[in-house]
Amino acid sequence: MYKAIENKKYYLAVETFRKQRKSLSKVYMSGIRIWDSDDSKTYSIVLGTFRIMFSIKKECGEVCGTI
Repeated sequence: MYKAIENKKYYLAVETFRKQRKSLSKVYMSGIRIWDSDDSKTYSIVLGTFRIMFSIKKECGEVCGTI
């Protein structure tokens, strides 16, 4: 299950997953992770079978909206 809410500046998502997923990907390993992408800085915490992600969106400039 994945639920998210967002506005122009922030993004918050809560995900629940099966315990078996922990062995398939580092994304689901317990702990805190922080990463930067072109459009946001994201903080993620995994506890048990719950993952909570909080992102702060960056000003786009020329990067966003171009392919």
